[in-house]
Amino acid sequence: MRLAPQAMVDLLPLPERSEVPYPDLLKGLLQVGFEPRAARKLLEHFNSKLKVPLLRPEGTEDGGFLVQEEVLFPRAHTWWVFFQDEQERLSTPLDEEAVSVVAGFLRVATHAEGLQQVREAWPFDDDAWVERLVTATPPETRWPEPDAPGLYRREHASLLIRSRTTGILVDPISLQRRMLNMRHAPVNLRPEAVDAVAITHSHVDHWHLPSMLAHLAKAETPVLVPRVQRPNLLTYQDFEATLRTCGQAARAPAWGETVRVGDIEVDILPFYGEQPTGEGPRLREGLRSWGNCYRFNTEDFSCALLVDTGVDPDGSMLDVLAESCRRRGPLDVLLCCQREFQSPFFGGLHHYWAALPWERLRALHEDFRQHRLKSTTAGAEGALELCAASQARYFLPYANGFEGVGKPITDIGWGLGEPSEANRNALMREGLKRQGVATQVLDWNPGDVARLVRGQLELSRMAPP
Repeated sequence: MRLAPQAMVDLLPLPERSEVPYPDLLKGLLQVGFEPRAARKLLEHFNSKLKVPLLRPEGTEDGGFLVQEEVLFPRAHTWWVFFQDEQERLSTPLDEEAVSVVAGFLRVATHAEGLQQVREAWPFDDDAWVERLVTATPPETRWPEPDAPGLYRREHASLLIRSRTTGILVDPISLQRRMLNMRHAPVNLRPEAVDAVAITHSHVDHWHLPSMLAHLAKAETPVLVPRVQRPNLLTYQDFEATLRTCGQAARAPAWGETVRVGDIEVDILPFYGEQPTGEGPRLREGLRSWGNCYRFNTEDFSCALLVDTGVDPDGSMLDVLAESCRRRGPLDVLLCCQREFQSPFFGGLHHYWAALPWERLRALHEDFRQHRLKSTTAGAEGALELCAASQARYFLPYANGFEGVGKPITDIGWGLGEPSEANRNALMREGLKRQGVATQVLDWNPGDVARLVRGQLELSRMAPP
C-alpha cells in the first residue's frame, strides 16, 4: 500500500498567533519603499484585521521590531493533522496523546500489506477516507534501491547516504505534495535500508513529518535533528520534542559532536547562512533558524552536505569546512544548493523580515535597492570557495528543486525563471579552472547514484520514465 498520488497530508504543531500575513506585509513594505509614515499606515491597516493586534506600527518610530514579542517567541502550540484529496479536506486539532496514533497510521499507510491493515490503523471514525487516501496500484516510477556504498539522489534535498552496511536518509519530503512536481516523487525505500534519518533545518522543503514517518517503519529508528535552544519565529518547534511526541526516537547532538550510525561516522557541523541577514549585527539571542550541516565519513568515501548555507553574523561555512578538512582530511564529495537568497526580501522566506528591527530593515532595503545586498546562501559563486576550503575532489549540486525522476533541474528556482543546474555547474567549472582549484563538478539528476570506484566518482544514470 501507499498514499495515493492525489492525496495530501500534513501533521504539525502550529504556533498560536500564527495568523500574521507575512507575504502581504512584505509586498506592501517593498511597495512603499519602507518609508516610515506609509509603512506605519500599512501596519495599522493589517493590525485592524487581526483577531489580536500582533503588529507593532510604533516600531517605525522607535526603531524596534514590527511584530509583538509573542510572534518572535510563540508561547504555545496546537497540533493539527490535515488530509486532502482532490475534492475534500479533513483537518482537526489533536491532543498530544493522539499525535503518536496519527504518526502510527502514517507509518502503516506506507508499509502495510493490505487495505485492512490500513483500516485498523486509521485513527478517526469516518473510515471512508481510507480508500481515498491509499492505493495498492504500483507507482509509475521507483527510486533505485540501495545495493552498494554511494550517494543516492532523491527529491530536492533528499539523499540516501549508503555505506557498506548502513543507510542514512536525509531531508525526505516525498509527501510534501503542495510543492511543485512532488506528486511525481516516488516513496519506495525498503524499511531495512533506513538505519537513521538526518534533518538539516525546519523549512518546508526539508522538514515534513509525514514524509519522514512514511520512511520509518520502526519508531525506534533514530532521527538526527538540530538542537533548538529556543523555539522562535524562524524555528517554531523543537525538533526533538516534536518527534518524541510522535513516538519517534530522536537525537539532537550539538555542533561539533560526532555520532556513529552503524559503520558511518556523522560529524554535526554548524548551519551558518540562510538567516534574515548575512552580515552586520547578530540577531537577537535565541532568534535563529536552527539547523545542522553534516559530514558523513564511511570506509569508502566522505561527503559534506551544506544545504542552503553560506554566511551569517555568527559564522561562515568556509571556516567550518576548513576546520573539518584540518581535522578529518580533504573531502571526497561536497554538495550544496546553488541558489542565492536576497534575505530578508526573498519571497520564499516571506517571514524573515519580521525577525529584524525597523532600522536594520531600512538599511538592508537600501542595500537591496542599490543592488549591493549579499546573498545569505553560497550560491554557485560561493560554492567555488567552499570547494577550495574543503579541498573537495568532486562537487555535486543538490537541493535545487525537483522536476521528476531522471530529469535534469532546468530551473533551480522551482519554476521562478532562474538558471538551470547545468548552467550553474558550467559557471562553477569556469571559475574553478580560473582559480586553479582541482574540484571536478559533475552533472547528475534525481534518481542517479554516485559511487567512488577505484578513486573515481562514477555515476549510474536513471532514465526518465
